[in-house]
Amino acid sequence: MKTGKIGSIIAPQSLILLAICCAALLIFLLFIILPGQRLSAELDRDIEGLTSRIEEQRILSPVFKNLFAKTKVPGTQSLPAPTRTKLTRAEIAGMPKRLQELGAAHQLNVREIIPEVNTLTDASGRFLTRLTAVGQFINLRRFLIDVGAFPYFDSIEEIDIRAVEGGEEFNLKIWLARE
Repeated sequence: MKTGKIGSIIAPQSLILLAICCAALLIFLLFIILPGQRLSAELDRDIEGLTSRIEEQRILSPVFKNLFAKTKVPGTQSLPAPTRTKLTRAEIAGMPKRLQELGAAHQLNVREIIPEVNTLTDASGRFLTRLTAVGQFINLRRFLIDVGAFPYFDSIEEIDIRAVEGGEEFNLKIWLARE
């Protein structure tokens, strides 16, 4: 027996079959197993990402529902449009008290109401009242709607809003129609 040559130890047909089996095994690894592992790793990453998104949605869902419920306000009617009249001299004196009560009804702390007496003498037919109140911004809207519902309301010239302790401070210039 010859030593040193593989062909002499193993039959040439067996060597060919061994080479074919090794090649088939290598092809199986390269084309079936490795792509399957890459696909599996990619799917694992996708599953992990989706799991984290689901967990995030589960955590944020109550917050979203709470905010969504808060934004659902009952359908607002159209703004009030009373028939317009003018303030008499007697009604002008009671106007600060009426604005004070309206502010209190809308949870606004009315600090100052200044009727501009100089506007009583001009020929414009309008009366200016300056109002300073403190409260929450959300309450200002309802207050303004009720002020606009006054039959002698003419316009709001200026709204100045500043942040202060306990909410916001509102400075309003309200014009009212007068005789």
